[in-house]
Amino acid sequence: MGKCQIGLAMYTVHQSAANDILGTFNRLAAMGYEAIEFYGALNQFDYDSTKEALNASGLSLAGWHVEWRDLQDDRFHDTVKALRAFSCGTAIVPCLGGKWRVAHGPDLENFDTWKRHIDWLNRTAAALGSEGLQAGYHNHEHEFQLVYEGRRVFDHLFENLDERIIMEFDSGNCIEGGGDPVQILEKYKDRTIYLHLKPYSYEKGFEVVLGGPGDANDWTRILAVPGVSFEMLLVESEATALPEMENARLCLDGLRRVLNS
Repeated sequence: MGKCQIGLAMYTVHQSAANDILGTFNRLAAMGYEAIEFYGALNQFDYDSTKEALNASGLSLAGWHVEWRDLQDDRFHDTVKALRAFSCGTAIVPCLGGKWRVAHGPDLENFDTWKRHIDWLNRTAAALGSEGLQAGYHNHEHEFQLVYEGRRVFDHLFENLDERIIMEFDSGNCIEGGGDPVQILEKYKDRTIYLHLKPYSYEKGFEVVLGGPGDANDWTRILAVPGVSFEMLLVESEATALPEMENARLCLDGLRRVLNS
């Protein structure tokens, strides 16, 4: 695996950042994180304090989880304007469907719906591209559980999405959905990949530290799949048993142990 930035998905420390974004970012940088990936509505973040926190900490902005609703025609140009204001070049669609009912609920869960989503993602990526921005899609567990015409929704997506669309691959969500992260990475190794390193336990769900006891991710194999060159490594932990900053530190320690082994 070539050298790439190690960042943190901000959900891991979202409460800390909401209370003290500058202090949170400074502490993350001191731990050794190099980048941060934002999530949430762009208009909920104050431009001046956010830019100050990024500049003071030295963290780069890896991307932003931009919701489906904020990329619809009536909000698209405002979203592009905000991304540019924050100097963010990458918009990742964090979810479609699933238990969150993003863009569709259970009553519209069918193959035709996902074909419409694929078309929308391709058109949105092209529109973002014309604005000088990249697009990506982040998986959850349901894309591995839903099967149409003998193929998982995840495969329908990444076999039909424009090759310029970043595959933000969440390993823990993949395992939760019954998938094998190594097989997925081998299959889609030619795509641009942001790896979301999400700890997951068969016994405790997401209440586990990266590389800790019970973590079902085989990180050594995941990070060394032949032919895969990750564009970004982004730690994302949903564990709540530990204080957020301690969890972020322990997950980075776990990642370093794997990388140094």
